[in-house]
Amino acid sequence: MKRLFLAIAAIVCAMFFSTSCRMAPSRDLGDTVSAKVFEPIDTTGRAALAKKPGKATVKDSSGVYFIGEGSTPTRVQLVSYPSRRDTAIYTKGKHIRVTGNADYGHVVRAKLWISDRGDTLVTRLEEYQLTK
Repeated sequence: MKRLFLAIAAIVCAMFFSTSCRMAPSRDLGDTVSAKVFEPIDTTGRAALAKKPGKATVKDSSGVYFIGEGSTPTRVQLVSYPSRRDTAIYTKGKHIRVTGNADYGHVVRAKLWISDRGDTLVTRLEEYQLTK
């Protein structure tokens, strides 16, 4: 009986030592150089035709923003006007001057000030009247 127990224990120990850890990190690095290095240059001009014509670039107004929904009493969220593509959140200055209405969704001109530490603060907001 003792020999049977030792044989089974030896087989179990051999199974533990012969298997590898499945959670070990893989050492296969794959390609170390990008594929663009090996691709030949396209001289047929198809690359120029692949660009989709008709996509117009959007030009946003400089210094004119929408007031975003993410504004708080200490921070103001400025969303680019008219595209609403870019969003930035700035801290309000200690003495912020507001002219007109600066509620959510209103169009405003913002004056930004950069402190000595490099922080950008909003020091003035004035409502921008849209002409119709």
